[in-house]
Amino acid sequence: MTTPRDTREAIAADLLNWIRQNEHSAPPWFLDDGSASPALAEVPAAPASVSAAPVPESTAESPAAEAAADPTFAAACAAFVAETLALIERDGVPPGGSLPPDPLLAAHGGDKAAALAALCAEVLPCAKCDLHRARTHTVFGTGNPDADLVFIGEAPGQDEDLQGEPFVGRSGQLLTKILGAIGYARQDVYICNILKCRPPNNRDPLPAEVQQCEPHLRRQLAILRPRAICCLGRIAGQTLLGTEASLGRLRQAVHFYAGIPVTVTFHPAALLRNPGWKRDTWDDVRRLRALVDALAARQAPGQ
Repeated sequence: MTTPRDTREAIAADLLNWIRQNEHSAPPWFLDDGSASPALAEVPAAPASVSAAPVPESTAESPAAEAAADPTFAAACAAFVAETLALIERDGVPPGGSLPPDPLLAAHGGDKAAALAALCAEVLPCAKCDLHRARTHTVFGTGNPDADLVFIGEAPGQDEDLQGEPFVGRSGQLLTKILGAIGYARQDVYICNILKCRPPNNRDPLPAEVQQCEPHLRRQLAILRPRAICCLGRIAGQTLLGTEASLGRLRQAVHFYAGIPVTVTFHPAALLRNPGWKRDTWDDVRRLRALVDALAARQAPGQ
């Protein structure tokens, strides 16, 4: 039986979500931080008529449409894309970067899926560092072999170690929602980590571990040859790019790994701990999508 208090709490929760969503003009993942609804005492009383207002699934039809609705962001996004394309033109970097194609590509007639499967078979039994002693599964990577975009985290966590697939826990569920908000499904992109085995207690990767594991990642990228890379979190960005720059500085500009444009944003696990960072992440991924679209248009036939 529904009590008046239950009804008031439902109305209050609906109102709060509606206010938050309209205030930030963001899709559902932006609000879904896993926290419980606030107590009724924390929310102003609302008339019953408010509950009839639907909570929209998204306040924009697409990332591009939402960017256009914010002139300041749209201008900054356009400048970011233009500067990145100018750097690529200046350096004459071919699509997919300057990595030489991995020999497995030629061995499999240019079939990226077959080449990745062969590389995975090589990597799964890897015992080059001590992390193999405690692993349940080696976590190679998953996704579309022909993906334009690759997401790279730092290392597998417990869920990933148990299942042998990257980003399958709570942070992976949030990543899936973020991808959906910019028009991608998980099968549209490729997802992997710098380390293929879980460090004890999810500690940061050690330099010796990175030294042994980065060649596996480099070979993955030499097969995938994506248009762009997005590093998820400070550790992934610092490790891939060989820098000690802060996450704030890494987020401010585009970087390059073997000629492939690289952006850096917050790790989804950090967003679960600090939902306030979702605003910045939303801007980061919209810029990223705009860049990938511009690269695709630039490299399309006749461009």
